[in-house]
Amino acid sequence: MTDEFPGEMNGSNADDNQGRDYVPPHGRQPKFVPSRTGHAVSLAGLVERVIEEFHIEFEDDSPALLEADTVTKRRTLLRDVAEYIFGIESVQLELTDKASIIQQAYSELFGYGPLDAFFADPAVTTILLEGEEKIALRRGPGAELKAVEPVFDDWHHMRRVMKRLLRHAAAELRDDIPILEVGLSINGRPTSVKVVVPPYTPEFTADIRVHPAQVVTLDDMVRDGMLPDVVARLLRAVAKSPHGFMVVGDTESGKTTLMTAMLAEIGPSSHMHSVEWTGELRLPEGATQHKVQWPVGDEEGVGFAECVQQVLDEEPNALILDEVRADGAEAIAPLLANEVAPRQMWVVRGASDPKRIRSAMGMLARQAGPHQPEAMVQALYERLPFVVVVKRRPDRLEVMEIAEWQPRADAEYPDYVPLVARGWDSLERTSHPIQHPLEDLQE
Repeated sequence: MTDEFPGEMNGSNADDNQGRDYVPPHGRQPKFVPSRTGHAVSLAGLVERVIEEFHIEFEDDSPALLEADTVTKRRTLLRDVAEYIFGIESVQLELTDKASIIQQAYSELFGYGPLDAFFADPAVTTILLEGEEKIALRRGPGAELKAVEPVFDDWHHMRRVMKRLLRHAAAELRDDIPILEVGLSINGRPTSVKVVVPPYTPEFTADIRVHPAQVVTLDDMVRDGMLPDVVARLLRAVAKSPHGFMVVGDTESGKTTLMTAMLAEIGPSSHMHSVEWTGELRLPEGATQHKVQWPVGDEEGVGFAECVQQVLDEEPNALILDEVRADGAEAIAPLLANEVAPRQMWVVRGASDPKRIRSAMGMLARQAGPHQPEAMVQALYERLPFVVVVKRRPDRLEVMEIAEWQPRADAEYPDYVPLVARGWDSLERTSHPIQHPLEDLQE
């Protein structure tokens, strides 16, 4: 996981400079408090005054600011500045108003502005931005997106916040890259950020997805009613086995959450590596995470397929991919073509319909090896014999099916055999025997 960035002061770049004239977004009315001089002062104006004074007192290379390497130290500096401004303005503030002003100023100086409140809310799982005036939240897996009041002062405010977020994710806005997909940790929560800018979209958009701070385990899923115990036992056995598997589902269906839960069953591993677009997985102790690197300044990036090859050069015992997509043939080619390959665990973006999974994965394997297409398909079935299908449901992750590619002597290709499927009331173990041995399975 990329190192967490609890805060960094605005840089001197003109695009990042804090605006001095406050204009409240539509639908937000300023709150005023009285001062001893008899005139009213807005809380938003006090936030701006505190930020302005902080910039005056502490330059970017200020020794005091450089030494303030923790949240507590930075808050101490900011609180002293705030108290000075409160005195200058002679305002009469409740403790709650003081705390709110300092928190807002801290977010603008060191955090992600008004987005900090959403990152601090454990219920928020998705933040969708469309320009500076449209924002929607998803609270919980599978929940509907619901619009909320605008939180940015203006377009420059939103751009300043998003530039900092991207910078903390080791990326930057560039004219030659209209679509960015990055990841970082915020408040201990793995976070992915997809940014699309004009001309690919009418206005600046960002899709921000936030995972829980704590890993959701298979036991948690059973306890919360997301998984029957019979399904959890099979998933646990597959995870602990030497066999490969894939978790397949559409966007925001819970694929990464389920893969993380299964990886937690494996235990420490010093020869396990992952290749990820945004670094959302939590890996077992000792495992090594690799992420796509976007070009920054004069530094060239490293794409997903290139990252896979770099990891293979290290000869891992196990390799996790998050995620394999319809255009990912180049990335999986060496994993299917090489004579010797590590155990493989893939997160796959795709429809949750079994028939479509079979045709889509076969097509992807053939694209990966156009000179030996059937051998690539066979390698896919042999190296990833188990398939876990998930689907997004309101407020929860749902496993739709667990299947196995089972070879037949009288057929060219293995059969796609459901091991767990939906019964009358819930998921049930089918009557089909499991061909690939699972030593830890207790049926």
